[in-house]
Amino acid sequence: MDENVKGRVSSFVNSVGRLFTDIESWIASTTLKAIRQPIQISEEASGRYEIDKLTLKSEKGKRVAEFFPVGAFIIGGNGRIDLVGTIDKAIIVNLKTGGPVMTTTIAAEGYKETRTTSFYEGVTQEGWYLIGDGRHGKAYFFTKDLFFDLLREVSDYAGG
Repeated sequence: MDENVKGRVSSFVNSVGRLFTDIESWIASTTLKAIRQPIQISEEASGRYEIDKLTLKSEKGKRVAEFFPVGAFIIGGNGRIDLVGTIDKAIIVNLKTGGPVMTTTIAAEGYKETRTTSFYEGVTQEGWYLIGDGRHGKAYFFTKDLFFDLLREVSDYAGG
């Protein structure tokens, strides 16, 4: 594996680990239990590598939701995790400050115009984001409050 690819995979694995550590601290005062389990991801750019998934269980041992890392090599981002609940799922993407942009240059007969368009509003710092309704192009930084809101949406979890 080439050094740039190794670096991207390592960065993704570390970023996922930090997110899971945050989630574990956020649920410390609840009855939820977090369980990390190693999984294998295989991507064309990197081949196979190991990373943890995070399962959240109720005090009775029922699965509430799982965070499945999808990959480091995604279009427009530094990695993706799917939050899969009992009734729905959410996609969480790791973005650089400013988020992905598209630059378009129009040139014709002495005229030249270059435009740079951000894909999402609200990407003020590097980290994990929930991408909102695509029509509005808004990204929401993954915070403790957003985490518990998402658990309610994907699993109808009422704790918090």
